[in-house]
Amino acid sequence: MSLHLPLPKRIRLLKALFTIYNPNLTKVFYNLLVSLIFIEGVQAQMFTDSLGRDRFSGFRLNGYGAMHYYHFDWQTDSSRRDAIDQERFILELGYKWTERIGFNTEVEFEHGGTGGAVEFDRFEEFGEFEFDISKGGEVIVEQMNLELGMYKSLRLKLGRVKVPFGMMFKRDEPTDYLTCWNSEMETQILPENWTDNGFLLYGSSGKKHRFNYYLGFVNGLDGSAFNSANWIKRGNQRRFETVNAENFALSARLDYSKGNNWLMGFSVYGCNTTDNRPKPDLRLSTPLFLSEGHFQMKMDPVRAAAMVLYGTLNNSEALTNQNRNLSNNLNVKRTPVGAEALGAFAELELVVYGNKGFIASKNDSELSFYSRYDYYDTMHKTQGLVFNNPRWERKSFSTGLVYKLIKKVQLKTQFTLRKVGAPAPTSIRGGRLEKTFAAGFAFEF
Repeated sequence: MSLHLPLPKRIRLLKALFTIYNPNLTKVFYNLLVSLIFIEGVQAQMFTDSLGRDRFSGFRLNGYGAMHYYHFDWQTDSSRRDAIDQERFILELGYKWTERIGFNTEVEFEHGGTGGAVEFDRFEEFGEFEFDISKGGEVIVEQMNLELGMYKSLRLKLGRVKVPFGMMFKRDEPTDYLTCWNSEMETQILPENWTDNGFLLYGSSGKKHRFNYYLGFVNGLDGSAFNSANWIKRGNQRRFETVNAENFALSARLDYSKGNNWLMGFSVYGCNTTDNRPKPDLRLSTPLFLSEGHFQMKMDPVRAAAMVLYGTLNNSEALTNQNRNLSNNLNVKRTPVGAEALGAFAELELVVYGNKGFIASKNDSELSFYSRYDYYDTMHKTQGLVFNNPRWERKSFSTGLVYKLIKKVQLKTQFTLRKVGAPAPTSIRGGRLEKTFAAGFAFEF
């Protein structure tokens, strides 16, 4: 049995007891006992605080985001208006139960999120209130996986994981890349921030762990969303509450890195895209194969990066013909699909000001000038009677400034001049140039 009293009451109770049973108690002895009770109380409080710290010490909270203003001057679309985009805000939450068992999740709010609105319609619907899901944007669980440490340098992620393909696998946060929007070539061909359901096995080898390898076994793409402009970009089944899992994909990646100064490597990806269609309406197999090689160099004040991508899609003519018959409700473009895609980019960064710049500085701020060239053709080759539309061969040159107030808070500007292979059918004057100016900020914490 124990008596739970606050510390002041315990001291008063003890003093009263000693007064009853031993009135001659010396002042020193009494003070000593009071001190012992006080120390015991402090220790108990520290133990409670320690339990709280242990419980929450496994949590991890990070995040990043970006917002930009865009000015468009496009000959291909002279009516396109300027825009401000809350591009994305991401919260990353993780928890570690032990050193070997953890949990990762990433929730992404795109373009300001999404939601519903109640509207009073005075002129239609007989003056009724109308519930309208019309607010732009998306809320997506980008990643959600268990992380298991199998050996000292080998780990497994199980759930929704990053697909280990391309430079975006390493440079997906807006503070990782120089431009206002992520790699133009990659984001126009591949699913942006590519994640899918499955598992990712990864680790390193070598005395200094310079070789890093990744093996992903994830859900395959859905060919019904492939199109002319973006090839396979919209194929990772985000239109339905549950996704079909009849075809799986295998992706492998190998990197060689030397500190933070050098990175080079390659990755491959392959899957069948037929059986994950919303309906089993295509009998021919449509296998997809992707490959890429990448390079990154950092020799301050000069930094550089480059990548080449090539992909093939078998039976693309049969897929094109079948996609023409899809329902409008699927919200897919139903345009011809290329049999091959080709893309590349190269970028150069010059650190003008900063502790590693041409103009030396001791503070954390840094100013960089960059230039970048992108080439990509989502209909590099077509099959059979599928028309190879030259419009989808695009070349763009970008240049701009990045000012890092600190490493994780950046202000950006970008000017891009893009030239498309042919005028758009809706173009009034028939021009092929698209000029875009963008400015904004990016952060992470």
